[in-house]
Amino acid sequence: MSDKSIPRRAGRRARLTRGAWTGAAALILLAGLIPGGAPTPSPAAEGAAPKAYIGLYGNNTVGVLDTATGHILRTIKVPAGPEAVIVTPNGRRVYVSSEDATQLSVIDTATDKVVKTLELGRTPEGMALSRDAKTLLVGMFDIGRLDVIDTATLEVAAQVPVAKPHGVALSPDGRTAYVGSQDVPDHNAVVVVDIAGRRVTARLPVDQTPRGLTVSPDGKFVYFTEANSAEIQVLDTATNTIAARIPVGPIPHQIAFTPDHKYALAVVQATGQLAIIDAASHQVVKDVAVGKFPHWVGLTSDGALAYVTNEGDNTVSVVDMTRQAVVATILVGDGPRKISLQRGAGAMSAYAPPSTAPAPQGFAARSPQPAEVRAGDTQIRVATFAFGPSTVIVRAGQRVTWINGDPVPHTATAKDLRWTSGQLVPGGSFTMTMARAGIYEYFCGDHPFMQAKVIVKQ
Repeated sequence: MSDKSIPRRAGRRARLTRGAWTGAAALILLAGLIPGGAPTPSPAAEGAAPKAYIGLYGNNTVGVLDTATGHILRTIKVPAGPEAVIVTPNGRRVYVSSEDATQLSVIDTATDKVVKTLELGRTPEGMALSRDAKTLLVGMFDIGRLDVIDTATLEVAAQVPVAKPHGVALSPDGRTAYVGSQDVPDHNAVVVVDIAGRRVTARLPVDQTPRGLTVSPDGKFVYFTEANSAEIQVLDTATNTIAARIPVGPIPHQIAFTPDHKYALAVVQATGQLAIIDAASHQVVKDVAVGKFPHWVGLTSDGALAYVTNEGDNTVSVVDMTRQAVVATILVGDGPRKISLQRGAGAMSAYAPPSTAPAPQGFAARSPQPAEVRAGDTQIRVATFAFGPSTVIVRAGQRVTWINGDPVPHTATAKDLRWTSGQLVPGGSFTMTMARAGIYEYFCGDHPFMQAKVIVKQ
């Protein structure tokens, strides 16, 4: 089998690509809370605008965005595959999980440096932090457990078995976790975990892979999406039943609530939109066009601005929530995914439009490579978040071609990392010659629940 190593995408210098809002903007500063202590000012309240921390998946860094100027202040190197990013309520720490490694990184926001790394095991994925910041939950995908971390000691206090955990959400009182168990193909579920009791109390089967779990501010509902769906499901936490379904468009991902609890915001990946949903009526009131393949959204403490990461074009869209429109687009680096903000109000006093438009960047700027299929080649189609067929049998020396038929990117990556396609844009393809006999399991690096295998015979 040819030895194709995993490509490392080079990072790109961040630039402001479009701007609005001239003149000075007053900062409304909110206090953070030290876990177990009295209120203390967050770093944003000490004279600076809140910083946003962005996981740049393409170059294994966290970008630090000055929300006042729209400039990337610096990038922080972290282990491979920065996945979840959470800023603590007092703004002094950032927790970053790295799904292609085994570590959890702790960043000190005063210096913007990694001050501690926790060794957790393979594939730490989604995280959730309690409101008092005393408990951090980490879904360990490959290991099949939910880690409960005491943030005072930065040690694992408990481990709860959960099959293939990915997204994690926590109730406002910190007592109950809701975990997306991506145990495909037949065991997808939302798993309910009693944190104090360290046990699973319910397992709620769902039709497709659960993603983007978020608990409503009042704790009455869990909003979540499913891979390849076009709607958000609303789970009643009192009855553990679906109370509503909200059509938003193909392939919604993450949901976030505005601080006044009036709106839920959902990124819709296939159409490049931010759906603004009235939380009371469960109706979409506005679709805002953002960038290519939006991944995550974070809000300022006053709810004035929403920041949407666009993985497809390496940008962040800044949405004015009063106008419900994009007012700036910032080029931030390679593969922006998760974003989390320090407490502080929106301020765009120093944003300025560029003199020239930037060249297109990100995977959305790449044209798909058409498949060159030869007689005797085996084709595997990627569609509806699955490899089809899931198992193929070929002879040594035979070629296998993967063709992405989904409207979102995927990869075909060997579990032993002996090959990877890199990110296949919609319509893209990748061909490997299977040189040696063996059984080769592979997965999608963007969606690890997508798994399949190639059996090579002599």
